[in-house]
Amino acid sequence: MHADLLAQRVVELIESAAFPHLDPASVIGMIALLLAGAGLVTVRDYALGGGDRLPLLVAEPFPRVEASIGIVLATPADTLTSRLARYAQHPAVDGLVVVGAAASTVPLQRAVGGVPLRMAVAAPRTVGPTS
Repeated sequence: MHADLLAQRVVELIESAAFPHLDPASVIGMIALLLAGAGLVTVRDYALGGGDRLPLLVAEPFPRVEASIGIVLATPADTLTSRLARYAQHPAVDGLVVVGAAASTVPLQRAVGGVPLRMAVAAPRTVGPTS
């Protein structure tokens, strides 16, 4: 699967899920379970070298691996931009998905360092009956 198509599938899966907690560890853990349940391979805390660690790397299962997507939690724009640029330089990263709790008021670029970039919203949603 091409990187942009895989990134779009990842975004759709994330945005269709209910996130009862939005702390970073819970969000990454839930996304990893969600993507594994969809038949994708996930690696948590993927070491990129130079002290950088990608919170989550996702790919199609072997032998179809054509692309791998890094999943990053949104942070203030000044630190996020430099982190994304570093992540995009790694050969294992064919695309990036930034996950935030709300749609960003600052639009992201469509690519960083030639790597496709997408945004996913992991909004808190009530799970089960509310009364």
